[in-house]
Amino acid sequence: MSNKIVHLIVGIFAVLGVLYVAMLGVAFIGIPPGARCISYPVMVVASPSSTGLATVENDSCSPSHELRTFVYVSGQGLPAGTSEIVFAAPSTIRDAGTYSPLSLKLTWLGDSQLEVAYPRGTQLQSRAEFAGNVKLAFRELQPAY
Repeated sequence: MSNKIVHLIVGIFAVLGVLYVAMLGVAFIGIPPGARCISYPVMVVASPSSTGLATVENDSCSPSHELRTFVYVSGQGLPAGTSEIVFAAPSTIRDAGTYSPLSLKLTWLGDSQLEVAYPRGTQLQSRAEFAGNVKLAFRELQPAY
């Protein structure tokens, strides 16, 4: 066999190996086949001049039954018709068969600053510092007694 044929065969096996490793990665990382999520809007809070919006949505994904809460910001220096995720956290499941949405408090501290308050102990999946021209502040809510 010539060197070109050997290089071609090795190249094909290398590509197949990379594809196999990628498929294993997807299987173990968690993009489940057939998964779909449904978003439920919870609230929309306008900035003082109504040029920005903060939106809270809950997602329910099946078949994993994963429940998540997101906060999006739109307007305020973002391209028209777009929004950015500024907060993501899993929702709470108190007991089997009982769902309690994550209780958030959104407060605009002017047109260019938004405060997101969330319950103590929330496991944040992500949070941003800015969305367009909006500076974000985060704080844990104190438990009510």
